[in-house]
Amino acid sequence: MQAWNIRQNIDYLLAIRDQLGPMYGSEDLCMLLYSLVRREQPQVVVELGTGLGATTAWIASALKELGDGCIYTFDNGSHFQDASVKSFLSKLTGPLHDLARLSQTGSYEECMAWIFDHAEVTERIKFVKGDIDFNARAVEAVAKGQKIDLLFSDFNHTPKTINQLLGAYLPYMNAMSSIYIDSASTYLPSYWMLDNLVRMLNAKRIPATLRQGLDSDQLTALKNLIDESSFQLVHLVEKAARSQNSTAWIRISTDDLLPAHATHVRA
Repeated sequence: MQAWNIRQNIDYLLAIRDQLGPMYGSEDLCMLLYSLVRREQPQVVVELGTGLGATTAWIASALKELGDGCIYTFDNGSHFQDASVKSFLSKLTGPLHDLARLSQTGSYEECMAWIFDHAEVTERIKFVKGDIDFNARAVEAVAKGQKIDLLFSDFNHTPKTINQLLGAYLPYMNAMSSIYIDSASTYLPSYWMLDNLVRMLNAKRIPATLRQGLDSDQLTALKNLIDESSFQLVHLVEKAARSQNSTAWIRISTDDLLPAHATHVRA
């Protein structure tokens, strides 16, 4: 049987990118994450803040092409009832015309199911409607014992939230993985905090704010990750005059003389 390819459903995916993406500034980021997923082949992807599902659908498309992996995405859908969102969705056209009508009468869950079904990626997505919290034990249940390869946070980018996020999720990140925090790079308090935080992690120091609320097992997992890993901070900033125009990328890789994932190294 021929493997599924994104070209088989590109019209829907482009409509999702072009029409749903601009609501939260993810029309370019969703394609970047699609490419990175294709390249790095993560097994476990966690998305905090499904929004309108644009990034979810593109990441899931990459996973479907690879034939493996799952994206676990969380959102309580509170934004879906906003008048501005309803108005935005009512203007959808082309392949998303039926979604425009559904969005005015249907639930958030129904609209997400419609998007993922028409993108043909439902089997690669576990959508959970609920509040986003920082209960680290809940993270373990999500991945069912597997480490997280890619974490995308797209709901809040204040320093307090970022510290809570990293404290809860770092103990469950894979030794070679990535964390993306949307909009953090162009919010100066978060920009400065992330720079200092990554400097401390590379010095094998754990900030007190990351240790809060962790039990002994979680703290041991966090210490092991920091002891054995290097952390790189990359600020992905687009040339666009809008508030949601950046993503902070924390790249975690095992301490080594060779680049992460290297299988063929020329000497």
